[in-house]
Amino acid sequence: MPADRFDHVFVEPLSFDAALAFYRDTLSWGERFAWGGEGELRGICLASEGGATIVLAERHPATDHSKSHGINGTRPTLHLAVDDVDARHAQLAAVALFAPEATHWGTRWFVVRDPDGNLIAFEQR
Repeated sequence: MPADRFDHVFVEPLSFDAALAFYRDTLSWGERFAWGGEGELRGICLASEGGATIVLAERHPATDHSKSHGINGTRPTLHLAVDDVDARHAQLAAVALFAPEATHWGTRWFVVRDPDGNLIAFEQR
């Protein structure tokens, strides 16, 4: 049986600043890492003390958001951590949307879509 582990939920909020204020200031979740700023699109990973993790990212220009944005580009994406992304992809190649590839946040991943259109990303750090 695969050892998939919950890693994080990815959300591309309507207002990055409002979402950041809610998770960081209202919920008191701490920053794990961030990217962008100074003219670059921003993103941040925040976590609760109990281990719940969310990645917030400003919408980035792309012609195809099907890899990272669920139904109509609005649903969060569930990210699962795996020890060997290539081995897990081999098991799920028939339903994978694309082969494992590098991300701009420093991991390798691939994504599958469940029957309702929700996206599940398998990711290796």
